[in-house]
Amino acid sequence: MSLLKDSQRRTTSVQWPAEVDSHLDLLVGLAAKEGIPISRAQMLSALVANASLSGPTVAKMARRYLGQLKVGDLARAARPDDLPEVRHRGRQRAHPTHPT
Repeated sequence: MSLLKDSQRRTTSVQWPAEVDSHLDLLVGLAAKEGIPISRAQMLSALVANASLSGPTVAKMARRYLGQLKVGDLARAARPDDLPEVRHRGRQRAHPTHPT
């Protein structure tokens, strides 16, 4: 039996807040700190594959993201002592500037 991670691929484009992107980097770094080398795409796949299929649970997550999380909440929730240094492999993404 083959592993899900090795199955047929689908390419997708995701746009999200820079703070969420940084949080993904932290998750990848935390896995690496525990000896699990994982790419950003693999971490996203792991999060989706392990997400609850309970309607109320999913609704609660969506409600929290859409109406409760504020800028800086993810960064404040991270405890600096527990976080690994994030190393970016490959070409660095440009950080878009937003007109004011």
